[in-house]
Amino acid sequence: MLKQIRQLSGIQLCNLFGINEIRYTKDKRKKNRFLGMAVLWIFLIQILELYVAGLTKGFIMLGMGEVVPAYLAVITSLLILVFTFLKAGSIIFQMNTYEFLASLPVTRAAIVISRFVTMYTTNLFLSMLIMLPGMLIYALHMHPTLSFYVYGMLGILFIPFLPITIATGIGAGITAISARMKHKSLISSTLTVLAAVTVIFLSMGFGNGEMQFAVEMLQHLSEIAAEQINRIYPPAIWFMNAAVKGSLLDFLLFAGSSVLVFAIVVMALQKSFLKVCAALNATSAKNNYKMQSLKTSSVVTALWKREMKRYFASSIYVSNTIIGYILMAVAAIALAVTGVESMEEMLQMSGIISKALPLVISMVGTIMPITACSVSMEGKQWWIVKSLPVRSKDVFYAKIFTNLTIAFPFYLIAVVASCIALRTSLLESIWMIVIPAVYIIFSSVLGITINLLMPVFDWENEIRAVKQGAAGMVTMLLCMISAAVPTVLAVFLNNTYINIFYLFITLLLLGITAGLCRRNARINLSKIGA
Repeated sequence: MLKQIRQLSGIQLCNLFGINEIRYTKDKRKKNRFLGMAVLWIFLIQILELYVAGLTKGFIMLGMGEVVPAYLAVITSLLILVFTFLKAGSIIFQMNTYEFLASLPVTRAAIVISRFVTMYTTNLFLSMLIMLPGMLIYALHMHPTLSFYVYGMLGILFIPFLPITIATGIGAGITAISARMKHKSLISSTLTVLAAVTVIFLSMGFGNGEMQFAVEMLQHLSEIAAEQINRIYPPAIWFMNAAVKGSLLDFLLFAGSSVLVFAIVVMALQKSFLKVCAALNATSAKNNYKMQSLKTSSVVTALWKREMKRYFASSIYVSNTIIGYILMAVAAIALAVTGVESMEEMLQMSGIISKALPLVISMVGTIMPITACSVSMEGKQWWIVKSLPVRSKDVFYAKIFTNLTIAFPFYLIAVVASCIALRTSLLESIWMIVIPAVYIIFSSVLGITINLLMPVFDWENEIRAVKQGAAGMVTMLLCMISAAVPTVLAVFLNNTYINIFYLFITLLLLGITAGLCRRNARINLSKIGA
């Protein structure tokens, strides 16, 4: 069975990252696109490495060197937890590939375990990206003993097990709850988003508590940080004791508990695998259909309704694109509750929030526009869209309007909460309304423009279209840069010129948006994906 697991895992990883397609394709455009995506990933990885190294050095300079391994383990586990339960259900309970694999001479256990191995491999890579630079900076400054290198390097291999187990349990629970319900995709999306927001709130609470202690009790930072980590995630303390103090017992406790819990969950899911898959793919229909009056809509409205139905039919689609809008509203509400003065006091920068908040809200809200993967989500049914007797711009407008429809309620909450928090004047209220609205429109148009340049139609799993497509990464990076750079400039800009600066940003984004709209309107749908 080990050979079957290895072969199935290799195939899934190759399909997940499109490796075989790049190896054997003769299409130069695909190879160039893959090369560009690789360069982008390397750039993002370098930024992550620098951030982790800077964070680690900052902890050491504050006298918190001992808790660095535990803190890195907590950060890594939280990231794995969030990223895994957003996709666990789609990877593990993917029925279409299971039906194909079940016809082959492989066991059901090998199929299920190989899917867990696929998740473990991808999360191990993320774990190494965070842990290795942090551990290297720790070693250079703290000069640990040999046990640090032995237990530290071995411990990295076990870090993903527990967060994957917890995330899979959450994902399986969400899947099981929604499987028998009428609107299972919508319910699954709602539960997934609520779980993600809960994890984010817990991590924010951990960070805020840490900051408060750091200001009040600098002389006891290590002890306080260790107590907080132990309350939130005890395995991180076991890892720290093994790496820093060379405790074999703590290492065995950390590694043994991680593998044991992981194995129990895998065995439990293996037994209920077919039942959950069957429930997920089952459809129900009532026999009491009655013909009623038919309604007609305009072309754009009909296409918009189609896009809205497609959007809420996929939990992966919803949970990965609505998070930014939710965080935009949550951040504004949190600011209104905590107060601007207390936040500026914590940042030790007076007046910074009132100047930068419209841009910060915009940056959070445009993390991942729906349009960045809306074309790719058509998949193998893209030929249907191309065959419709409609104009190209009508198809694109419908996708953009879908993005704006989803974003609007969260945008409204964010604007109202921000105005309440800042007690804005009339002019400040206008900018608080205009700046995020312009950014949301800009990101919607930019997303579909990038997706038209980098579509992915040959996916087997929606995760590849939503999370791993080049269009999503490029759009996310460009949106963040377009908001982050003006935010930094606004912080250091004199209050006298802030209104002129906002006007310049607004006109610039509207001009770029109009140019992109004109470009998209001239695109021939038949040439996309040809």
